Amino acid sequence: MGFSLLTALLFAWSVTCARQSTRHHGADLANLGRILVALCVLGSWVLLSGREPIAPGWAWLVLSGALGLGIGDIALFHALPRIGPGLTLLLMQCLAAPFALVIEYLMLGTTLSWAQAGAASVILGGVALALGAPAEGDPAQRRLGIALAILAALGQACGAVSTPLAKAACVAAQHPVPDGISQGFVRLLGGVPVILGFVLWRARSLPGGLLGEVRRPYLPWLALAWLVMNGLSGPSLGIACYQQALLDQPSALVLSLVALSPILALPMQGLTEGRRPGLRTWIGAAVAVGGVILLRLA
Repeated sequence: MGFSLLTALLFAWSVTCARQSTRHHGADLANLGRILVALCVLGSWVLLSGREPIAPGWAWLVLSGALGLGIGDIALFHALPRIGPGLTLLLMQCLAAPFALVIEYLMLGTTLSWAQAGAASVILGGVALALGAPAEGDPAQRRLGIALAILAALGQACGAVSTPLAKAACVAAQHPVPDGISQGFVRLLGGVPVILGFVLWRARSLPGGLLGEVRRPYLPWLALAWLVMNGLSGPSLGIACYQQALLDQPSALVLSLVALSPILALPMQGLTEGRRPGLRTWIGAAVAVGGVILLRLA
């Protein structure tokens, strides 16, 4: 449970950094930059520590990266400007857990107890109450943004379920299960080509190409600081903790705890953007925290 909560904290800071980085670089370049930072960090960590990331079931982790870090994060970054962060994160975080529960049940037969399911529902209900907000933009963009947020949730759920499948392959082969750092690196190997390919394909239609959405005047030290912090907190340290959590708990439970990340991001965004959460937000946060306590006792 500790790794799940740490993941939520790291993902919350990553969301805060992503909002700032996107303002400087645009959605695609900000997403590509952070994933390349994470690849360098985790790749160096694996190399210098002598870990062996390739193990039985590694293909599931590559698929996990392609679906979660690749397709899922692309959809997330493009949903944000269309329907706003509140509705985007609400849909993604609240739908990922039930999606994962259904997928994991179909593929592994994993089920939750009634107490665990009830506590997870309380967490998701608290997130929904705290982040419930009307969609932004014109109707066509709202529909596209909602569809992208649902796709991001499905990608996150598929990515989460791939981890226990990889673990099962290691157990069946009587091979030691790689830790979260090694698994996170293998996931990046699946996600980076998807993001890079999408960014290069989309850059063909943008005025100015790959740098067409970069903000002018460009403030290199500030912009790069947000990009590097985004890469460190989310797809590197955050993913490493996330993978470790998935080794110990069912994916639906992990995703329910990680759903706290948007709420944890609220005070962070208040510090960086001066936005003060309203009463509804704090009530929802209290409900979600109560769900975490119930989950701990379940």
